[in-house]
Amino acid sequence: MKRSDTIVEADCACLLKLYPLGEHGLIVACCSKEHGVIRAAARSARKPGSDFYGQLDLFYDCDILCTRPKSGDLLNLKSASLLTPRLELRRDLLKLRLASYMCAMILATVETGSAESCWYELISGALNYLNTQPASLAILRHFDKRLAQLHGLYTPRRDAYVALQGHFGHLPAGRDELGAVLS
Repeated sequence: MKRSDTIVEADCACLLKLYPLGEHGLIVACCSKEHGVIRAAARSARKPGSDFYGQLDLFYDCDILCTRPKSGDLLNLKSASLLTPRLELRRDLLKLRLASYMCAMILATVETGSAESCWYELISGALNYLNTQPASLAILRHFDKRLAQLHGLYTPRRDAYVALQGHFGHLPAGRDELGAVLS
């Protein structure tokens, strides 16, 4: 079997961001249980009648199956089946903004291919909780605290977001505005 045909184990992943790829494709950035943050090309995903129709959207948990490319880090997404859509996140603007912030923080702070399940558990658990609860400043702060703890940066005397910012430098914009809206 050639390297390009090697199948990556079936994995459960939380979809964090979608980018267009050509006329009909998507690049899916996700956080998976076994492989951490990965990016995969879903060719023809936006084409009418595609097998991916209705399976790929922000905040979805899906079972995915990918193949490794001949070169590069962009995997080839072969299949995805929806597990948890978290539709409530789309019905409230504050929930949507907070969920987007959480996903952006994972993408900004977790190294691609970091094969630790704690990242998937953090983002999936946070989105599941937010799906059932109103968005709040407490949820935002707790997420930042857990993220800082998992990176080994948290100390009780220092704000978790400040610790993350001090370590990683540039983080996604809009956190202060989101915090003000949630307070």
